[in-house]
Amino acid sequence: MTWNVNKSTGFFFSLIAILGVIGCKSQSPMLDHITEGTDAFQSVQTSGAPIPQEELKSAVGVAILKCFQAGVVFGWMGGNGVAVKKLPGGWSSPVAIGVVKGDFGILIGAQHLDVVMVFQDSATFDKFIESGSYFYAGAQGTAATNTGTTQASGPPVKTYAHAAGLYGGASIGGLGILIKEKTNEAAYGADATPVDILNGKFPQPPGGMELSKKLDSGH
Repeated sequence: MTWNVNKSTGFFFSLIAILGVIGCKSQSPMLDHITEGTDAFQSVQTSGAPIPQEELKSAVGVAILKCFQAGVVFGWMGGNGVAVKKLPGGWSSPVAIGVVKGDFGILIGAQHLDVVMVFQDSATFDKFIESGSYFYAGAQGTAATNTGTTQASGPPVKTYAHAAGLYGGASIGGLGILIKEKTNEAAYGADATPVDILNGKFPQPPGGMELSKKLDSGH
C-alpha cells in the first residue's frame, strides 16, 4: 500500500513538473498568457454552449483562463490567461492573470478546462481586478467532454466553461484568481498597474490585437 501511494504521489508531482514546462512556450510570458487566453476563448465559442454575441457586446470586461487539472491521490488545478476591459475605443490591453486551486480527493486522470467570465457590471469587474477573486463555477457532466454555463459571483458575472479530458465528470470548483504582477511588469514596465493597463494607458502587446478582434467577432 505504501509503495502504491508513493508511486502515485511521485506521478502527481511529475505532472506538476510537466505543467511548469508547458507554461514556458516562448520568450514572452505575456504572449503566452494571451495565446492561452485566445485558445480558451475559441474553445468555448466552438463548444456546445458559446457566449452569445450580445453578451460580449454589452460586457464591460472579460477574464479568460486555460486551466489544467491533474489528479492521482491529490487534485490540483492551475492555469493562465488574461483579463481585458471594454473601453470607448475597443478592448484594452490585456492583464495577465492566473488560476490556482488545491484540493484533496481520489481523482484519476487529467482535465483541461477553458473558462470565460463575462462581466456586465463595472464595479464588479473593478473589484475583481483590484483584489483577485474566489468564485464558484460549475460544468457538471458524465461524459469525457462537457460544456456548461453558470452564474458566478452573482448576476453581474456569467461564467462559460468547456471541459474535456479523462475525468468521468467535468466540474469546476472554486478557482483562486491571481494577478501576474511580474508578467505584467515585464510587458508594460515596472510602474504599470493593472488599473492603468486596463484603462488604456499602454499599447497592445503582441497578440493583443488578435484577441480583441476575436472578442469583437465572437469567434
